[in-house]
Amino acid sequence: MKRTRERIGKTEALFRNVNEGIREASDRLESEVGDFICECGDSTCTEHIRVPLEEYERVREHPTHFVVRPGHVKGPIERVVGRGRHYSVIEKLDRVIARIAKRLNPRPETT
Repeated sequence: MKRTRERIGKTEALFRNVNEGIREASDRLESEVGDFICECGDSTCTEHIRVPLEEYERVREHPTHFVVRPGHVKGPIERVVGRGRHYSVIEKLDRVIARIAKRLNPRPETT
């Protein structure tokens, strides 16, 4: 079970890192909305999510928050803390996954 949770955490962190590059490209193009990859823990998921860049920045303020497609929430390891038109914002509740999310966070944590 722990290996599964570790795999989920690493998959989500990988998708988050890809989305950081998408955000940077969207900034350079002066776009207000980014076409991001779903950050769910399913390594085979290839679904995209349109998220306003302002909202994406709010999500990134918390290293244990991720953007996913509606329906891609995995309770009891995470909970929905926000919703947009085409996405949900989730918070990791599982300690193993949350620890991985914090450790692999590409941004410095703000307090």
